[in-house]
Parts: sequence; structure tokens; C-alpha cells
Amino acid sequence: MLFPERMKKIELLVLKSDVNGVMRYLGFAGCMQLIVQAEGSFVTDAISRDTAAAELRLKVESIARFLGIEEAAEGFALDAAPAHEDLRARAMAVADAVKDLVDEESGLVQRRLSLKQTADELASFGRMKVPFSDFEGLSWLVVRTGTVAPERLELLAQRLRKRALVLPLGRPGQFLAVAPRKGRWALDSELRRLDFQESRFPEGARGTPAGMLPAVEADIAAVDRLLETLDDRKTGTRDALRAEIQFLLVHLGIDASIDAVTQGLASSGSVQKITGWVPARRFPDVSGGLDALTHGRLALRSWDPEELPEVKSGAVRVPVFTPHGRVVRGFDRMVLSYSVPLYGTIDPAPFVAVMFVLLFAIMFGDVGQGSIGVLLGLIINSGRVRAFADYRRKNFGTVFIVAGAASMVAGLLYGSVFANESLLVPVTRFVTERLVGRPLDRVISLEGFQKITLFFGVTIGIGVVINSVGLVINMANTMRRREWEKALLSKTGAAGAFFFWYALFIVVRLLLGGHLAGVDFLLLGLPLAALFFREPIVHLSTGHRPVLKEGLFSFVMEGIAEVLESAIYFVSNSISFLRVAAFALAHTVLSTIIVLLARMVGSPPAGAVFSILIFVLGNSIIIVLEGLIVAIQVVRLQYYEFFSKFFTESGEEFTPFILRAPGGST
Repeated sequence: MLFPERMKKIELLVLKSDVNGVMRYLGFAGCMQLIVQAEGSFVTDAISRDTAAAELRLKVESIARFLGIEEAAEGFALDAAPAHEDLRARAMAVADAVKDLVDEESGLVQRRLSLKQTADELASFGRMKVPFSDFEGLSWLVVRTGTVAPERLELLAQRLRKRALVLPLGRPGQFLAVAPRKGRWALDSELRRLDFQESRFPEGARGTPAGMLPAVEADIAAVDRLLETLDDRKTGTRDALRAEIQFLLVHLGIDASIDAVTQGLASSGSVQKITGWVPARRFPDVSGGLDALTHGRLALRSWDPEELPEVKSGAVRVPVFTPHGRVVRGFDRMVLSYSVPLYGTIDPAPFVAVMFVLLFAIMFGDVGQGSIGVLLGLIINSGRVRAFADYRRKNFGTVFIVAGAASMVAGLLYGSVFANESLLVPVTRFVTERLVGRPLDRVISLEGFQKITLFFGVTIGIGVVINSVGLVINMANTMRRREWEKALLSKTGAAGAFFFWYALFIVVRLLLGGHLAGVDFLLLGLPLAALFFREPIVHLSTGHRPVLKEGLFSFVMEGIAEVLESAIYFVSNSISFLRVAAFALAHTVLSTIIVLLARMVGSPPAGAVFSILIFVLGNSIIIVLEGLIVAIQVVRLQYYEFFSKFFTESGEEFTPFILRAPGGST
């Protein structure tokens, strides 16, 4: 498809009782970009809108965690829309079914924590041989128990040596201090200086710590047995409620997503207004599907973008939707990371796919190394390696496969397999002898000054084609938008393109033995004159006054700068593609070095091992580092030499409202 899909703006007026079903239809169809704003007499009621679905889902999620139930990956009919009231009733029924279990487990867990804390406290007082009850009612002694920093405990004992008895207990820094009542102020004063943290005897404790601990541990064991019994009951409840809870999680999650979106949509009374953009080819199906879903209980209006004043004025941009096949779709991110094409302009993604694959193959031609790229792409697309999940989602696996396959084809022409240029010689000789009548070691050879010069010329020719495609796209886009000044009188418009192409025609003619003629200077001068006199031509044709806005001197200087900049622009854009040949030669040189090093260390007895190591390591470096550098250079050429010719404004990418089914699929 040469252009992005045509779009339609639609406006739906839906009864609120039908909103859930309509939004489910649109969300699973994934065909409408919502316009989230209030318009006209409608007002949003986001503050008062019910958020029960999200709250219910949180409750059901907590029940699922309590029972150990995971969310379902598949198996539910998601097109059906259960009523909010039905979902709420079913969620409350589930909550009632597990309430006793939740309360019982909560009580047992709290009981166990309390007993465990008591056991820990008793264990810390294990050195005490005196019953806790003996410390009650002491009128002539003061008892303090607690903790200080372990390294301060000895200091505390020294300071209170003559005023109190300090007994270390079970935990680091824990102690029991006993002092006469008259010395309690001195005791408390010293304790405060050392950041004393007071603790209490276990509540209700009467016997000795050692005597009480077994009873507490027995209580903990009894609670653990009750928890085990409770787990068996939870297993039965889990099996009985699993399907119901998974059903509720799925549909409450969908309803919560719908509620979050409708918060920003206009509504009034019992009517919800839904506005957005839909691809024109899907409009008949969408309108028919919604009419059948609501049994005609909706009002629908639609507009072509050309009918909308806000689009004509440029205040609103129409979203751009460019559906592609599997191969081209892998290059979408390369385009969109630079800019989004304007609605109605040429879609550059197919050109990018062809150019990327061609340039990459020229610079990275090797059958073996290309096969590694194909293998990596297959691994990404298989989905078996979790680390590559994001690459698979963006369809980068296909990019690796296509670029790798193209590198393998170029490798066949270069005669290179894992940097070795002798393995394919018999095959190449056999094929070329039958095709051209004489055997050749390789189809494309980069040996000798003449062949290298020709190769550089070919890459410049490829650059000329790519630059020309960019100029044609820019002229077509600006003419479609009726921007005649840019289409005709700019360096990337008709004037610049004519100068570029005619200059190339002269160069080719001279290389073929031709000569310059007087008409050549005339035909080269006409487009340059159009660039020079651009301002007065535009002002005269549009009736703008004054004709020279900034005066004669400024006009002359700007005109000269425009002419010089245009000439340099086209020369630099063409020469820039010499890097393609340069990197192809660098790839050949690196491959030759690897083979030579492997042969140099190949003498026995250990030479074969070192030779293989150098061969594997060298190819790994080429695949990783040079492959990355080549990819960056290809992207750079497209961004600076191709995209810059026609990407002067950025559009808006089509982002439809999508509801995701369990497992992440739509």
C-alpha cells in the first residue's frame, strides 16, 4: 500500500446500559482511536462515575491470592458482556463463600504470632530461675528489663556496679537490672544516657521462663495443626471456586479498563458519547456490528477528514494507520522512531525495507555470517527465549531473517563463507561457466583498482536512486497538500530535483566520452535561478507586497546561500553513499585478516586448536561489532539522506483502544 489507510471520524451516542458491550466490541476489534474530551453540550461526569469494577477486582484478586488461584490464560468467551450487577452479585457470593475461612485463618495467624512472640520473650529470659510472679509487689526493689546496644552493656554494668545488679539475658544487649528503690533515679538516669529500650515481662506470666516455655511451644504446635487442617479445607474451596474466580478476574479486569477509559468521555444523563477515528475500510463492519449489538439503540454519525473544519485548518491531525505485511512491519519502528508521516502522504516503510536490506547486504555479504542472522531471527520469532519477547513483539525477528538472507545472497556473489573466500570457488566456477561461458572464482570481485573504482561508482548510483526516490516522495506529498512553493521552488522540490538529475546526466555523458554544450549551462541555470528568485516569484504570484520583504541586499545574499547550499546538499548526499563501498571493503579486509591469522597459527601440534579459536573469535567479532556498525550506518543513511527530503512535519500515529485478553493477546 503506497498511502496510509483512509480514516473516518465517527461519533456514537449510546445508552449507558449498552456502553459496556459497545466498548468491549471496540476494544476487542482494536479498530478505533478514541478522542478523549468533552464537546458541545455534553459534560463529563468522571468524578461521580462508578468505579465498582476496579474495587471488586481488587477484592477478587485478594481472594485469589488467599486461595492460591492464578489468572486464567484462556478459555473464556470474551465477546459476551456480563452485566455489572451480575458480576457484583457473583463476586459477593464468592466473598461470602470464603469469609469464614479468611476469618478463621486470620485468627489463627494472629494467635500464632502472639504465641511466637511470647515464646521468644520467654527464651530471652531463659537464664532467670525466679518466677515472674516474684517480681510483683516488690516494695523495696526496682526492676528494669530491656535492651541497649550490645557494645554498651558492659559500660552500663560498670557505671551501675555499686548501685544496681545488671544481669545479661538471652538476646544481644538484653539485660535485667535490679536496684534498691531509693536508687531508681540514678538507675533510670544511666539507662536514658545509653538509649535504653524498655520491655515488659510476658503478660500473665507467673512461673519461671524455663517452666512456661514448653506449654507455649505446645500451643504453637496446636495452632500449626489447625492451620494444616485449614489448608485442606482451602484446597477444596479452591477447586470448587477456581473457574468462577478466574471468570470474575477476567471480566472485572475488562470492565475496570473500560471504566478507566470512559472516565474521559463525554456523557449526559443516560447517554454516553463515544468519538474517535476508524479506518474507512472497517467502517461498514463496525457500524453494522454496533447496530446489531445494541439492536439499533444508538445514533451514529461519520465524517471524512476533508469535511472537518478543524482538520482543514490544521488544528487537528488525522491519525495515520499503515498496515503492512510481516516483512515490512518489522521496519515500522525504524520509520516511526524518526517521524510519523502526515495523513494522506506516501508511506515510506516499504521503501525503507527494500533500502535497508539492500544496503546491509552490500556491506555485510557473507553466507555463513548471514546465516547466523537468519538463525537469530528464527529464534526471536519462535518465542521460546523470554529475553527476546520485546523483539518478537516488534517483529524484529523478521528483520534479522530478511537481512540475514540478503547477506547470504550477497555472500554467494562475493564468494565468502565465514570469512573464507575459497570454499565456494568450485561452485561459483561451475555456475558461471554455464551461465557466461567462462569460469569465475567469484561473481563480484573487489580485487584491483578498476574493480574497486567500479564498485564505488555502483554504490554512488544506488545513492542517486535513493535520493531520487526521496525527492519524488517529497514532491508528491507537497503537491497532494497543495504546498506549491515547496513542491516547485525548493531544493527538495521540482527545481532542486531537475538540477540534480540534469547534473547527473551531464556527469554520465562526460564519463561516456561526451562533451559539454551551451544548452547544458542554460538547463542547469534555470532551476538554480528558480531557487535564487524563489521569494519574488512567490510574492508576485500571491500578490504579497513588498516583493522583496527584507530588501535587495538581503534577497541577494539569501539567494546565493540557497543556490550554494542546494549544490553542496546534492553533492554531499550522493558522496555519502561511498561509505557503503568503504564498509564492504572493510568487511573483506577483516575477513582476509582472520583467514591469514588462522593459517599463521595452524602449524601442528597445537596449531589446529589455535586456528579454530581465531576463526571462531574473528567471525564472532565481525558478526557482533561490524554487524552493529553496518546496521547503524544503514539507518544513518536513511535518516539523513532519505528521510530528510520529505519528513518536514510529523503526523500522529494511530493508537486504537485495545482490550487485551488473558495471556496478553487481543
